[in-house]
Amino acid sequence: MKTIIITKKSDYTWLRDIFPGLHPLLIPLCNKPFIEYLIDFSILVGSSGLRIISDGVISDVENFCEHGSQWGVEISYANILPSESLSKVLEKNSRFCSGERIMIISGLLFIHYNKRSDYRSFFASLPPGEIFGCSNGNLSLTGVPSELGKQETPPLLSPVVLDCIGQYYELSNEILHHRLADYVLPGYSNEAECFIGRNVVLQKSVTVIKPIIIGNNVQIFTGSVIGPGAIIGSNVIVDRESTVSESIVMDNTFIGEQLEVDKKIAAGNLLIDPESGYSLTMEDPHLLSGIKSKGISGSPFQRVTHGLTAAWMIMLLLLPYLLLKPFLKLSGCWKTEKIVYHSMKHGKKISLNRVSIEKQSILASIAVFLSLDRFTWLFWVLNGHLAIIGCSPVSVSQGIQIINNNTAGYRPGVFSYSEAEDWPQNTFDSDIVDHYYAVHSNLIKDIFLTQKALFNRIHHEDKI
Repeated sequence: MKTIIITKKSDYTWLRDIFPGLHPLLIPLCNKPFIEYLIDFSILVGSSGLRIISDGVISDVENFCEHGSQWGVEISYANILPSESLSKVLEKNSRFCSGERIMIISGLLFIHYNKRSDYRSFFASLPPGEIFGCSNGNLSLTGVPSELGKQETPPLLSPVVLDCIGQYYELSNEILHHRLADYVLPGYSNEAECFIGRNVVLQKSVTVIKPIIIGNNVQIFTGSVIGPGAIIGSNVIVDRESTVSESIVMDNTFIGEQLEVDKKIAAGNLLIDPESGYSLTMEDPHLLSGIKSKGISGSPFQRVTHGLTAAWMIMLLLLPYLLLKPFLKLSGCWKTEKIVYHSMKHGKKISLNRVSIEKQSILASIAVFLSLDRFTWLFWVLNGHLAIIGCSPVSVSQGIQIINNNTAGYRPGVFSYSEAEDWPQNTFDSDIVDHYYAVHSNLIKDIFLTQKALFNRIHHEDKI
């Protein structure tokens, strides 16, 4: 048996309006992409190969699924015209279908199944034709059935068509509250009704009420209440004393301090009421915002300005660096530690000398005043691995996984945004500041905050 999955743009116009740029097959259901459920079900039915067909761009789906090796099934792709009928689609893919029984999933059709069940005999014995159908999706079979091993009692299958944001919310809740054991879901589950991903930090006095699902690279701050019924995606920050209950928080979202999110969907700075379908764009980024970093690459002029600033500072500081460093090293005031950091370029790493200068003499104070401890870092701005100002660089040894530097709000800088602010008391406070400005930075803000960071570093402490 083989499976054909057909999606047409007309099936998901509602989704494009709410989540622009997100392909419907990649929409997360309890932090698992929709297409993975379809793949898992196809394998349980006995499919040896899948073909994903669309009248739109499916490059994102292809990049995610690739050739299907991670599931042990062969996945291929094809395009169709919006007007083409099912018979025309089968005709165009006749080589894929040749000599095989074909299961066809059309539209955004989700099928409730149980990972512990075996559906092969049942589907092999069903007659050809439509098993389930409606205006927005259907499940059907082609080819000659087999009587061998016929199941008298068919396994329970419950189809759901995703045709609005309310249905998406209800389906997510159905899985979270009643069907967690039916599917293979991402994350660790050492106890019932609780799935937690990698690099999740829960500060003191955080209350967790099951059932909950939390993705990767999530920070939840003091006094927050998570659950019941909370689905939190990856690369999410929940600030102090906030509440997330019966809600979905999409990837790359910042929940501000003392914000209550109840029976809502939070996506970036968009707060959606799934019952009515109405959405609210939050104007105050300290309450709700995305933490998807545009990076310097988002503005060519900004990128050039950072490079020119670095070049100017190198020329200005080169002579003081060459003169002062040898004296400070001999006096023991200049200490160096080599650390490997994640670069701003996706998947790249850089080795930086982290310098500490003890202000025990006038020369040491001058070196601190000129920020000579960051001098060698300036060269990494010229080749695009660092910004002049950005997040504090994350070391590889910290074990923090940067899944995608451009989507995790990560833009390392020679100087950090948190150094420009006076209020951060710990690394978690600094992360909030760094992520916020990484998203909302512009050239004017970068210039102003760089000046503040330099001033604060001079007066912050005696050892830098």
